[in-house]
Amino acid sequence: SEEVPPPPPLPLPGLQELLQGPPSSMEAFRIPMSLGEPHAELDRAGQGCTAYDVVVNSGFFRTLQADPLYLEFFLTVAMEGLSEKYGVELELTDWRMLKNRKFMGSLSAQNIRARPQPHIQELERRRRGPCGWA
Repeated sequence: SEEVPPPPPLPLPGLQELLQGPPSSMEAFRIPMSLGEPHAELDRAGQGCTAYDVVVNSGFFRTLQADPLYLEFFLTVAMEGLSEKYGVELELTDWRMLKNRKFMGSLSAQNIRARPQPHIQELERRRRGPCGWA
């Protein structure tokens, strides 16, 4: 979705450096995303499974489709986020990308937090009247 801001630019050498660095260095790089609620779906064998909707910026999604290293990095970050948010343990190595589909089942509505507006506004200065401020 274009409603989700893109992450800051990260050239390939920067991504490689991030992946080779200590785990704390990965915490400094944030990928804006919306992690949806778990919902029940059927896999292609007709077995029940749990699906999570993850929404990212459309331009960033095209980057993920074009580069397997970025995709793997993103999927690791997204699955770790889902694990933390919902207290589940997800398999980080045995995942499968849907070939001709961007989602499984039906898309559920996502709440995307807008950037907060400042709570302090500068007001126009008015001249003082006989009983105080006019």
